[in-house]
Amino acid sequence: MSTPSLSADPRIGLARTRRMLEDTALAAVPGLLLSLSTDQGAEGRWIAQVRSTTGEHVTLRLDRELLTVEILPADAVSRAA
Repeated sequence: MSTPSLSADPRIGLARTRRMLEDTALAAVPGLLLSLSTDQGAEGRWIAQVRSTTGEHVTLRLDRELLTVEILPADAVSRAA
């Protein structure tokens, strides 16, 4: 079995990272991804804006290094479920 090779093009790695973060955000809060951008205040953190299936706008902080998702407001998941 062969292992996938790493691409020499950093854009491919960034695209994979972005797709992983999009999927993570939508797994945390089902709905429509409105935006995904880097957190200007922290290296390796991203901010996602999701409109939940209930219509609420939810902000998520995604940390690639810690592998965590912080949902704001904190009770948005229970309301969206």
